[in-house]
Amino acid sequence: MKYTPPNKTISILTLSALAAFLVGCASSGDKSAPAPARSETSSRVATKFKADDGRTIEIGKRSSADGGWAFKEPHMDKCWIADGLDFTGYDGINIAPTLSTAKLHNDEEIRPHQLAKENLPMELERVLHNRGVFPGIVLRESDIKPGAKVLRMENTIIEYAKGGGGARYFVGLYGGGQPILRLQGKMIAGDKAVFTYEARRSGVSAGARMGGAFMKDEDIQIEDIRSFSLDLADFVSAISGKFQPR
Repeated sequence: MKYTPPNKTISILTLSALAAFLVGCASSGDKSAPAPARSETSSRVATKFKADDGRTIEIGKRSSADGGWAFKEPHMDKCWIADGLDFTGYDGINIAPTLSTAKLHNDEEIRPHQLAKENLPMELERVLHNRGVFPGIVLRESDIKPGAKVLRMENTIIEYAKGGGGARYFVGLYGGGQPILRLQGKMIAGDKAVFTYEARRSGVSAGARMGGAFMKDEDIQIEDIRSFSLDLADFVSAISGKFQPR
């Protein structure tokens, strides 16, 4: 029988097809692999995040400013963090007693103004504790353990009004008669401010706008404090990586 050498063209085509098949399998395997839920790059440029309770929260776009990043945070008038800050790596945070430079309009504002000063640290402690960003949260500096690496949060009320039910009855829907609370705050590491912010709240809840005439000034005020505390905790959670980008 005469020997017939193998067809070289067919052999080459067969090998090429086999190689393409193997490469294709490898490529499809790469595509099906799950992408990391969070990357360092995406966490820094993302503007929207998914909160633990399912809400979509927004922290706004950022731009370079003063050795850090200024955010157009929709819930704050001003928001800046130092470059490299992600709120992690600390043993805890000390929320200092609230200060105030606000000018009161009458004696009736003395008591609710004092309540605002007292309630703000407690609400911040509650919501930040629930987020778990900081291992420890203390309201008194004396409770800081020796050698602990902590941030210090300082808040100052710079504008205040207790509001009035009479005005809310007629124009409460449009903001008239609502309590006013404007805050300036900062977090300090050592002797350097690493996070600064300013925010204003004035009857932000639906209840305050629709039925504020039948609510106490102090009840609307605590809702405003909780609104601010939640928004600040949302921002800290997003930057720290507790929330995933959307």
